[in-house]
Amino acid sequence: MSYSYPTARKALHWIIAILVLAMLPMGLIFTDFDNKSAIEGALGEGSFDLVYGIHKSTGFLILGLMLLRTVMAFFQPKPPYEVPLTKVEKAGSGAVHGLLYLLLIAVPVLGWIGVSAYRAPLPFYGLFEMPPIVAQDREFSHTALGAHGIAAKVVMALLVAHIGAALFHGFVKKDGLLRRMIG
Repeated sequence: MSYSYPTARKALHWIIAILVLAMLPMGLIFTDFDNKSAIEGALGEGSFDLVYGIHKSTGFLILGLMLLRTVMAFFQPKPPYEVPLTKVEKAGSGAVHGLLYLLLIAVPVLGWIGVSAYRAPLPFYGLFEMPPIVAQDREFSHTALGAHGIAAKVVMALLVAHIGAALFHGFVKKDGLLRRMIG
């Protein structure tokens, strides 16, 4: 009996994890557009727009990968645990995973809404432009991008909990849970 996730699900997990961990500090740069001159002073002319374009493109990529991951979860169920989780562990794991799935879809959608309402470019790695999905409304844009930022901070907190729990199970409990995604 295999206690490990299928290879495709593991690959998606780690690709999304790396993308999200890269996105969070990038996103902090854009919390205030008044820092554009400071960023360009440190990284060179045009760097702010370049990094912002990469941030938006990667957000679209994460959204697509999370939708694929959600569909795959229905067709490839979780493998069994080597050592069953306690009721508290199951509840905590279910809550954190559920919120991560929800927010890793909601955060890019909120960004897409906010940028659409502002009517700024919506690039996908210079290959094409994504369409705006709401009418232009600068006030609504600020609201949506504010919600995007708050939700991203919740993702950061959930990631700390998720990584902490994985490390606890892998190195303290040594119950095989960590091997499900790395083995």
